[in-house]
Amino acid sequence: MPGVEAQVEGRPPCADEIRVALERMAASEAFRGSPQLVAFLRYVVDATLRGAADRIKGYTIAVEALGRADNFDPQTDPIVRVEAMRLRRALARYYDNGGKHDPVAIDLPLGNYVPTFRRVAPAGPVAPAEPPSVAAQELPRRARWRAANWPRVAASLALVALGGGIYGGLDLWFDFKTPNPNTALVTAQTRASEQTARSTAAYPVIYVGTFQPAGDAGAAQADRLRGKVRDALARFDEIAVISGPPPAADRRRAGVTDTQASHYALTASVETSKTGLISVALLLADLSDGRIAFARTFSRMRHDDDAGSEEAIVREVAVALAQPYGIIHARERALHIGSATGDPRYRCLIDSYDYWRTSDVGQHARVRDCLERATAADPSFAPGFAALAEIVLQEHRRGLNPRAGDEPPLERALRAARRAVELRPGSAHAHQALMDALFMRGAYALALEAGDKAVTLNPYHPSVLGCYGARLIALGHVEKGGRYMREAAQAGTVRPGWLEFYLFFAAYLSDDQRAAAAHASQMVLSQFSLGLLAHALVAVQSGKPALAREHLAQLGETQPPWREDLPREIRKLFPAEAIAVRLIRDLSPLNVGLVQ
Repeated sequence: MPGVEAQVEGRPPCADEIRVALERMAASEAFRGSPQLVAFLRYVVDATLRGAADRIKGYTIAVEALGRADNFDPQTDPIVRVEAMRLRRALARYYDNGGKHDPVAIDLPLGNYVPTFRRVAPAGPVAPAEPPSVAAQELPRRARWRAANWPRVAASLALVALGGGIYGGLDLWFDFKTPNPNTALVTAQTRASEQTARSTAAYPVIYVGTFQPAGDAGAAQADRLRGKVRDALARFDEIAVISGPPPAADRRRAGVTDTQASHYALTASVETSKTGLISVALLLADLSDGRIAFARTFSRMRHDDDAGSEEAIVREVAVALAQPYGIIHARERALHIGSATGDPRYRCLIDSYDYWRTSDVGQHARVRDCLERATAADPSFAPGFAALAEIVLQEHRRGLNPRAGDEPPLERALRAARRAVELRPGSAHAHQALMDALFMRGAYALALEAGDKAVTLNPYHPSVLGCYGARLIALGHVEKGGRYMREAAQAGTVRPGWLEFYLFFAAYLSDDQRAAAAHASQMVLSQFSLGLLAHALVAVQSGKPALAREHLAQLGETQPPWREDLPREIRKLFPAEAIAVRLIRDLSPLNVGLVQ
């Protein structure tokens, strides 16, 4: 790992220890009022731990960490050098004061932006926190708890920005240097974190309880599967995951109010038969009334070892429960539909899922306004900023609901996406939003880099996989993009129109006319304008030019730029020249909007 130095017993600090040190430092007095320095430090530490230290340059720090525009010139703008100097001073202040006893130190050497990590004290159990001082007792209750307990608990990036949700009491650490989804989290639970989760979480809370062994399965296998399921669920932004069974006081929450998040208990039995079948019988119970919210058995045959079979089961469980159209969010949607109950931030996200499912033009403005209000009211609402970026991009691509006096949508979308990443660097959805904003701005290499990181952070999320696949296809990487699209389609319980379109398009580019027609038939034309383009292409391939012209005429009515200059719109959507040329060639016999 570049930048890691061994100091004690020849053993360098591991990524988990470094991230704990980073989070402790970010919450310290030396950094609390300097969000730009924290963003700088997070970026360079994360890049180093991911093995991407060679990408740490003045330009990438300015654009990806400090929010500068893509045309940033490090030769004329000294912002990175200035901030690096401030960061080194802040590090010195921190280690001269509150951080002097930290077991792991983070340094930023002169003449280099790549941090180094050194162990300054043997790793070991951390002493209990001292009782709060008199001054601390004057703080609000939640702030006082954090002030007293922060040295022995560190929140992972998977939970830090849950919109005011779960604060640092779960000892969760995420090592993002590897795409392996099964080695992600190490979790420990405290009574304080349980209370905080019950009272403040914006999103549904899942307590991952006991996985009991049965048949030939051993306790070690059951516990391993439990850990893998817990870690997979924790990769999704819009649920809060707590390791362990719910506390006794939370088992029957009859007094829960409509504004509090739902709480669930997840348990399972794990069985391995003599024939090699691995089965996980899952049970999800609603803690408000004890009712069973979901029960299902997931099974796979074991082959050479358990790893592949277990991974397939974990993927199915994560997708079934936590994806935007999965069991949890579908249930929450049904509970709060047509009402003002539930956390308003979470309701905005639920409404945004519905927009992407239906592509309802009327819903676009409502969702945008809701997300704008939510992010203004809670500037730490990272998932809200990511969702807002995606919704605002629709203003640019589809011309939906423009407002006089607004900044250009591409500027607003990029700003929102970068804010989401700054607040929650470990969020796959945030990096997906950044990918889409960069793609629309023509920064294709940076877009694919953000997309690759998104699928690394959450390889279970169908929308993340599908969006990355769509961008790959649009840039000419058809085979690779098609694999991601198919994986997303197999995982998802609901296929939004955009996903069906790119499944169609991958088949179309591969000259699989039968599959292309099948995917096109799944698009509801009244709700999804690109479905009209798909149907026009299918009609051309079927020798029906009149029908193709009719579909393109409808597309021009819903989005006039397609009628005015079809090649221009094609190239905006599909930057790969070979793809654009093929589309224009296939549509040229129709002589519709083909302004050259």
